[in-house]
Amino acid sequence: MDSDTEPSTPRSILEPTPESEYENRIANLDSAPSQYTTEFFSWRQLADMTAQLSELTEKYGAVTAQAIGNYVALGTESGTVVVTDYLGRAKAALAAGAYGAVSALAFSAKDHALVAGYTQGFVAVWDWVRGTTVAVSRPLLQSDDTGVGHPAGLAIGSVGFIGSSRHRFISASTVVLYHHIVQRVLTTMHTVALSEGSGVLFEAAALSDGSHTSAAEDSGLVAIMSDAQLKVVATRPKIEQVFATRFSEPAGGGQKRTVQKRAYSGSVSWLPAQRFRRAATATDPAERGHTLSKLAFAWGTRIGVLQAVDSDKDIRVEMDRVMEWEAAEDVVLCRWLDTDAVLFMTRTQRIFVLEVAQQQETEICTAPPRRIFGQPWATLATGIEAEPSYSAAVCVYRRRVFALCGGAEFVGRLLTWTERLQLLAEQHQYPTAITLAAGFALERTGHIVVGLPSTQRNKVISAYVTTLVRRALSEKAAAGTEEQRALAMACTEVSVALEDTQTLFSDVFEHYADEERLVFLEALEPFVLNGQLTRLPPQVLNALVAEYGTSLAHVRRLGDMLAALGLHPGEFDVDFVLGSCRRHRLWRTFARVWLGMGDPVAPLDAIISAATRDGESVSLVTDEEPDVVVFAYLDMVLRGRSYPSEQPIKPSERAERFATLVARYIFVPEDLSTLRALLQLGMERLLDVLRHVLGDPFIGNISIIMKPHGGNRALRRASLVKTLPQAIVDALYSLTMSPDALPPRQVGLLSSFALTLYATRFPLIYLADAAVTEWTRVLLHVDDASTRNERESAFELLVRLNPPQSYADLIGPARGAGFYRVLEHAYRMLEHYESALRTFLERPHAAQRRAVFAAMHELAAGRERAREGVSSFVVNCAVELVEVDADSFVEAVEAASIDHSCIVDALGPHPPLQMAYLRALLDPLPALRPTDERSPPDIGLSAEQHIVVYPLQQLAPDPQPTNRFPQAFHERYLELLCSHSPSGVLPYLKRHADSSPEPFRLAVVQDACRRHNVGDGLVWALLRLGDFDGALKTVLQQIDRDTEPVRKAVQGLQPEGTEADSTETNSTGKALSEPDRERLVDQLNGIQHNIDSGVRVCKTAQATLSKDAGSRLPNTEAGAAEYRSQVSLQLCDLWLALLRCALGHLHATNRTLLPSGVSSNAAAMLVSKRQRWMLQSVLDALIFAASSASSFISLRSIIQQLLDTADVKASPHAARSLEIAEVQHLLAVSVNAYKSEAQLMALTNVLVDYDLFSKFALLVRSQKQGWRVVDAQPSAHSLSVACDKCHDPLFADSRQDRALADLRAQMSEYYEGSTLRVLDLHVFEDRSTQWQWMKLRSSFATNSTYSVRSRRNSIAREQVVLFKCGHCFHRRCSPALAAGQLPECKLCAKEP
Repeated sequence: MDSDTEPSTPRSILEPTPESEYENRIANLDSAPSQYTTEFFSWRQLADMTAQLSELTEKYGAVTAQAIGNYVALGTESGTVVVTDYLGRAKAALAAGAYGAVSALAFSAKDHALVAGYTQGFVAVWDWVRGTTVAVSRPLLQSDDTGVGHPAGLAIGSVGFIGSSRHRFISASTVVLYHHIVQRVLTTMHTVALSEGSGVLFEAAALSDGSHTSAAEDSGLVAIMSDAQLKVVATRPKIEQVFATRFSEPAGGGQKRTVQKRAYSGSVSWLPAQRFRRAATATDPAERGHTLSKLAFAWGTRIGVLQAVDSDKDIRVEMDRVMEWEAAEDVVLCRWLDTDAVLFMTRTQRIFVLEVAQQQETEICTAPPRRIFGQPWATLATGIEAEPSYSAAVCVYRRRVFALCGGAEFVGRLLTWTERLQLLAEQHQYPTAITLAAGFALERTGHIVVGLPSTQRNKVISAYVTTLVRRALSEKAAAGTEEQRALAMACTEVSVALEDTQTLFSDVFEHYADEERLVFLEALEPFVLNGQLTRLPPQVLNALVAEYGTSLAHVRRLGDMLAALGLHPGEFDVDFVLGSCRRHRLWRTFARVWLGMGDPVAPLDAIISAATRDGESVSLVTDEEPDVVVFAYLDMVLRGRSYPSEQPIKPSERAERFATLVARYIFVPEDLSTLRALLQLGMERLLDVLRHVLGDPFIGNISIIMKPHGGNRALRRASLVKTLPQAIVDALYSLTMSPDALPPRQVGLLSSFALTLYATRFPLIYLADAAVTEWTRVLLHVDDASTRNERESAFELLVRLNPPQSYADLIGPARGAGFYRVLEHAYRMLEHYESALRTFLERPHAAQRRAVFAAMHELAAGRERAREGVSSFVVNCAVELVEVDADSFVEAVEAASIDHSCIVDALGPHPPLQMAYLRALLDPLPALRPTDERSPPDIGLSAEQHIVVYPLQQLAPDPQPTNRFPQAFHERYLELLCSHSPSGVLPYLKRHADSSPEPFRLAVVQDACRRHNVGDGLVWALLRLGDFDGALKTVLQQIDRDTEPVRKAVQGLQPEGTEADSTETNSTGKALSEPDRERLVDQLNGIQHNIDSGVRVCKTAQATLSKDAGSRLPNTEAGAAEYRSQVSLQLCDLWLALLRCALGHLHATNRTLLPSGVSSNAAAMLVSKRQRWMLQSVLDALIFAASSASSFISLRSIIQQLLDTADVKASPHAARSLEIAEVQHLLAVSVNAYKSEAQLMALTNVLVDYDLFSKFALLVRSQKQGWRVVDAQPSAHSLSVACDKCHDPLFADSRQDRALADLRAQMSEYYEGSTLRVLDLHVFEDRSTQWQWMKLRSSFATNSTYSVRSRRNSIAREQVVLFKCGHCFHRRCSPALAAGQLPECKLCAKEP
């Protein structure tokens, strides 16, 4: 910066005017005509300034920058700065010479100095009043390495004075920021450079002077926004960084700019600290204070606010985050509009205002009047794609926005709330204006509001709205119905919001004449229904009833509205409203009105009368049926609730009085007509209401004074004051005992309800003998089966509370009425316990009969006489008890300690029941567990990570079961099982075989199973006895028996005319129906089960004999060998017999499973398939058994015996030719165990072939390195990847060397770290050689510079034939392979 000042001659265009005119002009900017006004914002063109701009453009060139203060500074293309007032009169013209165009301007705090930045890198400070430069900073040339200055040719984008100083300022280009201090003689520069590689600087701003001096202003804070970070730097007392944040995502909504192609943008703005003073109000005292300095910044779509606070530790300033916001699109400019409002403009020049405290955004202007042209300094300087800078074209001063738009100067400001309402009124949008006023009152507008005080808000708005409503009513007198409806709705809404309905029910109501009265009332409806309007004046209420009674839809809504209103006597015409409710059958409103007037009985009487009258003519029919309303009303009033809102009636004395009046009106014994009417409307609903009421604690407050009436009282009480339950019992007693007979169902239910209520509420008060007698008569002699359970329960309570003089006299009537619980109680009281238990068996339902066992448990734990009764009952009724539930019967007998022998003997004539009892006694069903004990616990892990925790008792061995019952019980039960349930024999034997003492004898088991032909049990017994041959013989006999039905079934499904002994036929047989197929499958499943049993017999024999062989071997070697030979011979005989049976060939009888001569029909195919499965299962088991090294089974011996017995001539009728094939299959299965070893040997032969795998490795390496071309004359040490026939390189590129080098580089990068992809690998074997065929896919990088067509034409997918000998050919070079034949290596064929 130069130390000397440059004189400049001011170029005054007009004579200067006094200062007062400037201030008056600023204050009267609103007098200019509006050019462009939105709902929130008003743009006005400054005509005088615009005219001056035209003159300046002609003289100095286009205006490129402006600064706004008490004066206006305009920079031009020629570098001249013109200072004017707001009338456009020039005060000074500051010519700078060859500095370039003006790119940035800024006034000092008192407007005495002006700093200007130029496009050539110059920065000048002007004393514009004198027309001289104070200091100039010249640009830094490339050859100057030691000077300080902005780079030459880079425009200065930001300038500004720091605080209130005229000598300290900043200047910033797109790459560097300077802090300047102008002294009297010399100019000292302090430079704050951005960090290395931080990016492009968008904007810099210095904190200016405010009305309150804070530590932030003393520190001289400067904010710097770049494309990568935001910095705040303090310049006093030293230069240091106060705050910094980096932006990790690209600007513009967090999207990558390579995809979105959106330009960079960023902006910063300071708000200095301000003092404030608030006057005292009626509610708040006076307040004084100051705000903190704040910084608003925008980067991409992000908007943030920071505030400067003093540090608690030292004099430093710290920046705290206040809020963050996300805009709809990239923000290019942000400026403080007020102490709590930030104005920002987006890239499409949409203008928003963001309220910081409310965090509320308002779009105040979709676009300015004309296009604002920004300056692309960042793009010109760095070449990056950045949004233009608008800081020199848009300025904010005194809550007004100044903008240079297309050669004109515009000023804009936010509209106040009154101006917004006035604007809507001028546009005749009165409903919208009034609704907006309601939003102002409720503070629910959702956008910014200007000029509305925070205190006494409703009072201020109400005064203005009253005038607005009257104006709207006068102008909308002749409007259409829809407009009138909207106006009425808006007026109602604003009245509710302001809590002032005087204008609504006076001016607005009078405005709507008789023809439009319904429109006004419909506007009131939603506010009445949601409780916002609870009172209506009498004239409005009468009009509502009159107008809404014209149609069905309105009548229904009228009832809802009247029910929601707070109707009080004296506020409306009672007779008119009640008459309308009766006429339109609005019973809910009818009851509500009467209740509000303090008479709860009148609506009850009227509604019951309306419900019981038939044929009444009504004008309209609604869904408020009187029989529904009357019970709901009765329920709420008796519980002290207001109808229909269910809110408690206040005060409580009023609620108690209402409930007492209603209860006395219904339940007074002198007149039960109301109760009879209610019963006629719905007895069940009345009882439901009474149950609900009796469960409410409120009824304890109800006391009814009764008058004595001839000693016919139900309760022995001297007092005349009764509670509600007592009154209900008395009323129901009188009603059921009255001469006017009720229907039997009503008598049964009412008497049961009354007695139950009496017994539960007053158990210590005895009824009179006459009352007990009468109620007993009623309950026993009512002929109604539907109420038997209720009557029995009530009669049981009556008997328990009022015992009869003789229980013997009660037995006959109770049995006749079917009251079995009462009958049981009577027998117990007479100590006839067996008869008491017999009553359970007489009951009709199974659940009731099953209750006998609980009674048995109870009596068995009682006195000796009760236990004797239980024992006698058990013996005499054993058959019936087993039929009810055998398991529960056994538990009861065990609890009563009764001998089971007498019961078993008593059940002897009934074998099925005896078996059921013994099953429950000896083999009870296991109790069902709700969850599996071994299920994994839920420990918060996924299903794959669950740890299975077994309980500790599961790991311990189960103790040996103990047999508590005689052996005769088990053997008798086993006999019954063999006779009635053969399938349960084997499970029973397995469960109890190891019990101690022995539950049954094996000889008895064998005899019983043999007599009843229970094969499974017989086999089990023989195995336990060690008779393995007998067990297998039994299994084979069962197979023979099961084979005959299958053979007959297959023969029966042969086609007609086919001989059974014919060996050749072409017929396909009949179709196998679904029932025949299911039957045949069941039979084959039985054979399969027996085959599996035979396998288990053989395995058991092998395990037993092998174990015994280890402990019983003789001491001599010859004796041990002989013993092993005997064991081996026995086991081989067992497996051979089973194998022959599975093969379908029995050596003794020559019978087969599939009969000879049967054609291959569906049944025969199914049988043959299942026969192969059976054979496979036996063979698998045999191979597994013989595979052990210590096995006594000799496969060689078994195969030899099969070959010795395969004599076809010995049994010519068998026509069997499967023996050799079966032996071959057996051998194949044996060899199959060594398949893996054979495959390993073949693989080893391949692996040891060095030539093959060396060539394969060469191909892999060549593929990884990228299509390498072999030299024309390969050296001896180089490995060739060329075809051994045509000598052309494999996978070679036929293009030029330059293209080949490019492709090689691409392939090397693409295949780095990858492996060779072998798509197909086939191995064939013939007389001469073994070869492998591999197809290697060629791939290319996506960024190749050559077209897809050239790649396809030049490089095709090659197929390579690699022989075992290591020679390699193109597939096209192998004619045999091309002809579909097995190829052979031509080179190896020529070798000797």
